[in-house]
Amino acid sequence: MDRGERRGDGGAAVTGESGRCSGEELAAGWALRALGPDEEVAFLAHLPGCARCARVVRETEEVAAAIGGALEQHDPPPRLRARLLAAVEAEPVDAPAAPSAPVAVPLRPRRPWPRLLTAAAAALVLLAGTGAAVRLSQLTDRVAEVDARAARYQRALAVATDPTASRTVLRAQSGDTRAVLLSADSDAAVLPVALPPNDGAAQVYVVWGLSTPTPAPLATFDVPGPGEAPELLSWNPEAAAHDEYAISLEPGRTAPSTPSDVVASGLVAPA
Repeated sequence: MDRGERRGDGGAAVTGESGRCSGEELAAGWALRALGPDEEVAFLAHLPGCARCARVVRETEEVAAAIGGALEQHDPPPRLRARLLAAVEAEPVDAPAAPSAPVAVPLRPRRPWPRLLTAAAAALVLLAGTGAAVRLSQLTDRVAEVDARAARYQRALAVATDPTASRTVLRAQSGDTRAVLLSADSDAAVLPVALPPNDGAAQVYVVWGLSTPTPAPLATFDVPGPGEAPELLSWNPEAAAHDEYAISLEPGRTAPSTPSDVVASGLVAPA
């Protein structure tokens, strides 16, 4: 044996410099209920005399409990539950014979530990709740949504601070402000103020230019919900040349040749 190692109870090697025990991986597997029968017998013989492995067991169980407690619990579908129970009942179980006295058994896993711990982690995810994956996906979607909103605000701010840009306050016939249109030569944005959300599958808002003999459809956009970020428009210098604009809500997903339901309009003012 190397001078830096000593033998702990149960035959496990303890490294003097780091204080690590070769049974720690078995300790984590035992806490996750992932050991085979032989390994479990060996570890139970080793555990009473190894304070380090006892601490690993305790810490692993605490982490597993924290994971399970932090997630909403969801019952599996009845069919999945029945299939799982049937599979468990069909699996033969050989009860290990308890040794008559503690025996020093070398703590050597019989199968690759990376695969065992991966399986244990997968079991934790299943037992703690499929909600873990769902929550992670929801969090990722939420971060992407916040990033997209921030990017839209940044582009709208760039248009608003462009010295060549114009601003059009779009009002309903009642005089109430419905939206503000910011227009530069190649960029434009609509800031919804009081535009009702549209049905994104069956309706679309259309921006019209009113400086031509007939209204010209310039761009389309959606308002998914109240308080939404500015909607960026597909724009060009020709669209920016109008001195009066309107917004209509149209059925379908494309702009018609003429507006059907004008919800707001206004004259251009310097930004």
